[in-house]
Amino acid sequence: MVVVAIIAVLLVFGVPSYKAVTTQNRMAGEINDLASDIALARSAAIKQGLTVTICPSANPNATPAAAAPSCSNSTEWNTGWIVFIDVAGNQTFGNANGDTLLRVHGPFSGSDTLVSTATPGTLTYIAFNRMGGTNSFGTAANFGNTGTLTLHDATNNTTWRRCAIISEAGTITVDSEQNNTQASCP
Repeated sequence: MVVVAIIAVLLVFGVPSYKAVTTQNRMAGEINDLASDIALARSAAIKQGLTVTICPSANPNATPAAAAPSCSNSTEWNTGWIVFIDVAGNQTFGNANGDTLLRVHGPFSGSDTLVSTATPGTLTYIAFNRMGGTNSFGTAANFGNTGTLTLHDATNNTTWRRCAIISEAGTITVDSEQNNTQASCP
């Protein structure tokens, strides 16, 4: 009976802790995937000297030969995203335009949500110029604008929330409660 009681106590305290650890690790992986793809887009724009766009996509896994992946013009990024060299600078991927697909990220497997906001306006894409900067959040006259992509778990637990904040200069900051910068994460 003592062994059964010990096992029961361990399960009562162990299962919720295990769930918290797995949720936090999954969310850290998802936000890090996004941050690395944003960094790839910025780096490719500088290296190629062309506009590179990253945008949410409803069909990121579409094959370019059949139906090219496209930007969904949405603020919801958990459906997946694409990174491409945007020759025309129109935030629309097209092989006929000479655009080159650099990276595809499929939708999240769980029920986590990744939503973007911008100050000011909305954030339906991030386009980096040849200098590594972006004006995807507003006009050049409004320096200091930022874009934020906020990752929530299914329960919308604020202690697990993660944010990727992108400045007009193209810098990326990943914020979470774990690094004591949660105040800047909406």
